[in-house]
Amino acid sequence: MSSARPGGSPRRALSAIAVLSLTGAVLAPLSAAADEDAFVAPGSPAPESKIQDNQATGAELVPDSYFVQLAGPSTSAGGSLASIESQRDRFLADVDASGVELEVRSEFGTLWNGLSVTASESSLVELAASDAVEAIFPVGVIDAPERPEGTQIDPELFTAISMTGADIVQSELGFDGTGVRVGIIDTGIDYDHPDFGGNGSPGSTTFPTEKVAFGYDFVGDDYNADPGAGDAYQPKPFPDEDPDDCQGHGTHVAGITGADGEVTGVAPGVTLGAYRVFGCEGSTDADIMLHAMEQTLTDEMDVVNLSIGSAFSAWKEYPTAQATDALAREGVVVVASIGNSGANGLHSVGAPGVGEDTIGVGSVDNTFYEANFFVDEEENEVPYTIGSPAPEPPTSGEDDVVAVHEPGTTEAQACGTDPFTAEEQAVIEGNWVMIQRGTCSFYEKAANGQAAGAAGVMLYNNTGGSINPSLAGDPEIEVPVVMVTQADGERLAADALATDGHVVTWTDGSTSVPNPTGGLISSFSSIGTMADTTFKPDLSAPGGQIYATYPLEIQPYATLSGTSMAAPHVAGAAALMLEADPDLGVEEVKLKLQNSSMQLPLNVSPAAGLELVHRQGAGMIQIDDSILAEATIEPGLVQLGQQLAGETSTQTVTLTNTSDAEQVYAVEHTPAVATSGTANDFGYYLAPADVTVAPSVVVPAGASVEVPMTITSPAIDGEMGPIFGGYVTFTTGEGEEADSYAVAYGGHAADLQETEVLADRTDGTELPALGAVADCGMWLGYECVDPAGTYVLGVDEGTTFSMEQDDAPQFLIHFEHQARRMEWELFAAEEDGAKGESLGTVAEVDYLARSATRDGFSAYPWDGMMIDDNGAKVRVPDGDYVMEIVVTKAKAWNDDREAQTETWDSPVFGIAFEGSDYGNEDRPAVERTLGQDRYSTASELAVEAFPQGVETVFVASGRAFPDALAGGALAGSDGAPVLLTKPDELPAATRMALQQLGPDNIVVLGGDGAVSDDVVTALGEYADVDRLAGANRYETAVDISQAQSDDADIVFLASGRDYPDALAAAAAAGMEDSAVLLTRPDLLPGATADELERLSPETVYVVGGDAAVSDDVATAAGADAGEVVRLSGTNRYGTAAAVAAEFFPTPAPGAFLATGAEFPDALAAAPVAAMNNMAVLLTRTDALPGDTVDAMTQMRAQLVHIVGGYGAVSLGIQETLEEVVYP
Repeated sequence: MSSARPGGSPRRALSAIAVLSLTGAVLAPLSAAADEDAFVAPGSPAPESKIQDNQATGAELVPDSYFVQLAGPSTSAGGSLASIESQRDRFLADVDASGVELEVRSEFGTLWNGLSVTASESSLVELAASDAVEAIFPVGVIDAPERPEGTQIDPELFTAISMTGADIVQSELGFDGTGVRVGIIDTGIDYDHPDFGGNGSPGSTTFPTEKVAFGYDFVGDDYNADPGAGDAYQPKPFPDEDPDDCQGHGTHVAGITGADGEVTGVAPGVTLGAYRVFGCEGSTDADIMLHAMEQTLTDEMDVVNLSIGSAFSAWKEYPTAQATDALAREGVVVVASIGNSGANGLHSVGAPGVGEDTIGVGSVDNTFYEANFFVDEEENEVPYTIGSPAPEPPTSGEDDVVAVHEPGTTEAQACGTDPFTAEEQAVIEGNWVMIQRGTCSFYEKAANGQAAGAAGVMLYNNTGGSINPSLAGDPEIEVPVVMVTQADGERLAADALATDGHVVTWTDGSTSVPNPTGGLISSFSSIGTMADTTFKPDLSAPGGQIYATYPLEIQPYATLSGTSMAAPHVAGAAALMLEADPDLGVEEVKLKLQNSSMQLPLNVSPAAGLELVHRQGAGMIQIDDSILAEATIEPGLVQLGQQLAGETSTQTVTLTNTSDAEQVYAVEHTPAVATSGTANDFGYYLAPADVTVAPSVVVPAGASVEVPMTITSPAIDGEMGPIFGGYVTFTTGEGEEADSYAVAYGGHAADLQETEVLADRTDGTELPALGAVADCGMWLGYECVDPAGTYVLGVDEGTTFSMEQDDAPQFLIHFEHQARRMEWELFAAEEDGAKGESLGTVAEVDYLARSATRDGFSAYPWDGMMIDDNGAKVRVPDGDYVMEIVVTKAKAWNDDREAQTETWDSPVFGIAFEGSDYGNEDRPAVERTLGQDRYSTASELAVEAFPQGVETVFVASGRAFPDALAGGALAGSDGAPVLLTKPDELPAATRMALQQLGPDNIVVLGGDGAVSDDVVTALGEYADVDRLAGANRYETAVDISQAQSDDADIVFLASGRDYPDALAAAAAAGMEDSAVLLTRPDLLPGATADELERLSPETVYVVGGDAAVSDDVATAAGADAGEVVRLSGTNRYGTAAAVAAEFFPTPAPGAFLATGAEFPDALAAAPVAAMNNMAVLLTRTDALPGDTVDAMTQMRAQLVHIVGGYGAVSLGIQETLEEVVYP
């Protein structure tokens, strides 16, 4: 029996807990009412088949709240208001006749036909029995996006919009989204912000404004639909007409789309609608989002962005996904983020981005700026980019640079025919001339400068950032052209005007500020496919490290990363396209963006080939190419579905030539990298499909041609079927004049029916399992809603549950892949443990998400209730039972076979509503490991806990703690002991322990100042020796982290100035396979910051108070994390207790207790504690701190293992422990 958190998900492993525990009516039967067929019309489905209990998997659920979908179409789908009202009346009449208590929350009819209602779970069968009902769904809770903890990197949004050609569309094509309405369904918009036309002071601007002209607050500031929020849980919305943003996410999203100030969005001319569905903190629910979507249609939004979603919920059937698709059918371009769970493997995309007609968007990391530089008269290095095609600029020597117009004037842009007077031409002749960007093309500017006699043209930007100017044209430019930033250009132009010229010195040097992953898919971007093998996302856009607007009350600008940032980029792109061509339909916008996208290399190995089609979709959008495109290829992504290895299909795409001339298209196939394996355990493979297509296609002007493609699925090692894909490119023209269009394809070469769904944990723990709650601080009925709650992973057969709130059966399940259906049936247990008489169906759960991590699981509580023949909810009799769970696998969308199932029978368990207390021991057992000194204590502990032949032993200094601090976590993660040594001598006790342990490898923690080379040489007599050391304690911790993991869900951050906090975290970190990084109190070291960026954890746990790790450091540490959580007490003892409370179960198998006055004993104890799922608590030498006692009591630790001699932990403390009795 072991104990663990569900783990591996944004909050809990899956929200199926909520599905099965609404107000305690958990797993109620759906087919046991005596009169269940009373309202069933001929040919209608049975009532229970209408109840979709888990459509919202991936989000929590609102207690006792449901969507009731009525049978007729919504008005957007052709239904009439009269028909919809008639169906509502008929349904409500049926409800009255059945005697069910029901409250109507909201009515819908435009995009979706139905109601949201409040009713008990036990009444669902009666509600579903009405012939007016099509389906019943739970109302999901949608988590609010995280507020960033800091802005470690501040690249301007310009670098992102230049990646997609939005800058070219604005400055050269002349489109900025004017006249297009974009709705932002999010946390609101700070319309006081000057970049949205506000007055620049919080509360000083009246809504609506010219820029943010539409919107509504559907919830109010205090709204929070998350029952796990404790006292902040406030699910009642108080709407008003002011959609101001007090959270931040929505303002950032809106800025990416349409800011027009210091930050220039993708489409700065758009009119925005702010539809606020979140309070200042917390979550929302799905019916609130439906209201917002319908309002966007009322307000005639052209584009709607939803940077909101539920990871792993890769099904299109949930009402919000249906509503986004309905919006699209109404002519609204709907864009949604695909999710930020890329680190969690395949099939991690989520709703609503998985909607069929919704554009699901993946994220690309912002790029870097790299340029040559010249030196100006003040000896400043001025970076520049080079225009092409044109001659290269000099790399040595000097030139005079002149300007003839003031920056910011129309004349400075040098557009039109002969923009320079004769006098100006005389100044320009033989010199470099400065020309500002704007109004006309770079080619036109360069040609005008050349015609005026310039020796070269120095362009300068009219906005932030830098760009490589394109000079394609006829005739070619014959003088060199460079471009400098706006700031440098305006400064140089002003000086040149004031002094009749400025001398620059050319160099062959360069300078760069790179993003190492710039232009690659973001590591966090979710990976497809959907549950039914449909490929998502549709396309990608910049979303990693995006600098944009933020509420003035918090900070005016911030850098955020996420597909939440990528989606509004695409929303802005859609606005630019609609301004350029208002007649474009929804599908045409998506198609043109896909056809013109740029395919990116694989982010984990760019040289290996193209990124997964099921991660980048069609590629990164190129907006200017989409607007200028003179061809389309339909569909934009060819869905092969399940096509097994070696199978062949012929797919047809339609190539349309929209130009006024016949075009010959050269056709080329480029495969993308493939993946193979399970969702949480997969690899990348070079496994190209065999694609046969005509080498060229001729299409007359304005005509379309169908192009067949024969695609044979690949195999890996002759048998494994990968998820594969690639791109077929159609190119017309040559060289700089060439135009290319691409169509993606993707397929699933493995049989989805052979995929294991119910999988064990990697540590061998069998799942599904009958378990119990071990530790929980917040409850909703029998559901533990505490994010830190832990579970016993498997109770003994025959365990009887007393059915107290904390003692009910919990069914723990890991889903390795999404499942179509899960059915629960209860049986009486025979004496031999076999299933006896069936007592009926307990629940049927549809459209389940997969587990977020390989060892993540969902906890499904059962409240011991059934529905009797009269429809009443009653307790089952005390007795022994077996629960049978049958899971139906997901099918590929093109698989006509009957879906396979997997079945699990629980061990026999008892229900005794009048049972005794849940089995905790009254007092802890007390043990101690001690030696003559710290070295012998560590050695004894290692020999006691670890077997001979252990693979690795870690050796650290017993005198200096800094380099050893992070080693305990690595040792715990590796299941290896820590031994201690003197700096210049290997102690006898340590040598003896090495002899007994017989390791294959020894890892020395720290540099030669901590452990000398002589000691390393001595260690070499026992095993191969490696050293982990950096230039200082912080870099050593980073080296240890890098040896430990390539990624991490969580990371611990503690002070490097002292040892207690880091050691308190070591056991938890080792148990969680996480790193402990170190920091200065008031400054996050660069090496630590870089490692946090590399790991990009979901959570950074800051261990210790603000004196140990300041709030500023904590904020900086959160720049690359989903959240920052501080674990601290009033002192080191309280901090260790806080770590224990956060990470260790209740009841706990035990805890280690070491002195807080010295580091060695706690360091040696950490890996042993981690191996046994135990905490390390700290104590004073002669007095047991109250925080430590409270932590032991809260955990109900069954064993307290003291580490160290009586000089470290006194005999009096041991005696005190032996007298402890738990309440």
